[in-house]
Amino acid sequence: MSGSGILGSGYEFKAFKYSSHYWILKLLEPETKPVKILDVGTASGYLGQILSGQSHYVAGVEKDALTAERAKHSYSSFWLTDIETFEFPFRQEFDYILFADVLEHLRDPEAVLRRCIPALKESGKIIISVPNVANFIVRLSLLAGKFDYGDRGILDRTHLRFFTLRSLKTMMNEVSCSVLGVIPTPLPMQIVFPFTENKFFAPLHEAFYLLTRIWKTVFAYQFVIVAAPGQPGSFLEPEHEKLTERILTNS
Repeated sequence: MSGSGILGSGYEFKAFKYSSHYWILKLLEPETKPVKILDVGTASGYLGQILSGQSHYVAGVEKDALTAERAKHSYSSFWLTDIETFEFPFRQEFDYILFADVLEHLRDPEAVLRRCIPALKESGKIIISVPNVANFIVRLSLLAGKFDYGDRGILDRTHLRFFTLRSLKTMMNEVSCSVLGVIPTPLPMQIVFPFTENKFFAPLHEAFYLLTRIWKTVFAYQFVIVAAPGQPGSFLEPEHEKLTERILTNS
């Protein structure tokens, strides 16, 4: 989880297959030539380190001073600032802007998205990952009369905004962006039950991911979306949607 700056070092890189970080890197994998990427909410800089190691130009924005100190060495340029008030002093500079597990921690994510859009090149895209508050675990908890916050997960106590797939698409529509592709991530059993990282449990993870893809609004733990400024509600680039599906199929 990248984080919004209020996370400190509580979130780390999710290296297992089908996590949000796995898909973000997969979406950027076709970029064989160096591109310019702005990572908003860097946390300790694990995404920046990987992407910089692939020869991309990566800039970072982070609020928390302690994690920023760890992260800044992995970025070509770095801003220690409050994301909520950051003015994004760029014009048509970046090919991608990443919000990896960040928007749910912001008071006004729509305002932040609107401010970041001018920083994108004409062909630029935004990659976002957010938790799915309509996940079946939360639904079952509500049926039992529970809505309990925790240190991590969908009901992380630092989350200020909650998203379903519909509300996420609505937000992107409101900031005049088109959603080009949606990738659901399964419940991270490797975090909840670390022993399932054993290869013996690989078929279980594959089966659960298949279920997540079939019924993503209920079983998705997170949504990873690719979006671009343009006519709201339209798919500007069908070839990018096909790319997303090809990444899903070949994963």
